[in-house]
Amino acid sequence: MMKYILNMIPYMIIGAVLYIIIRGIVFWVQRKSFQLKKELILFFFIVYCVGLASQTIIPKFEFGNVEFGIISNNFGFNINLIPFRVIQDTYETIFYRHYYDYFIINFLGNIIIFIPFGFFIPILFKKVNTFKEITIIGCILSVGKEIIQLLLYRSFDIDDLWLNTLGVCIGYLLCSSKTPASREDN
Repeated sequence: MMKYILNMIPYMIIGAVLYIIIRGIVFWVQRKSFQLKKELILFFFIVYCVGLASQTIIPKFEFGNVEFGIISNNFGFNINLIPFRVIQDTYETIFYRHYYDYFIINFLGNIIIFIPFGFFIPILFKKVNTFKEITIIGCILSVGKEIIQLLLYRSFDIDDLWLNTLGVCIGYLLCSSKTPASREDN
């Protein structure tokens, strides 16, 4: 799991720098003031999205002593259309192979990496304020990610759809339980 987090860092740094430069130019050209809280939320959302994309759809950075290149893994094409196969695979890897990384990376990782969407979406888009809406958006985001992965010759896994959507829902529930007036229409 740590290697994925470490791989996100260069992308997130580049995303953060580009965001600051672009937003700075926009505010300078438009000569308008900004709200620090709103900008910080948007900043962290963009940096999170760049980090997520770096692990799901952007080719990987390879760092050497001085140089780096971008590598696309076009030979690892894998499609799973069997729903809930991840449960069987997790069971087999834990109990027969005594290998826990699969559970942590594939099962928990697919949930955890989408939890921030559940926080950010209702904060950034005030009209998205019901559990049903956030679930639909979470599913759409997950389907979009999987389709892009498929088009880029990466993997497509039907189980990622429900695991990612579950992550968005968990993030929303955690976020909505902390707001002063938790949404009544959930």
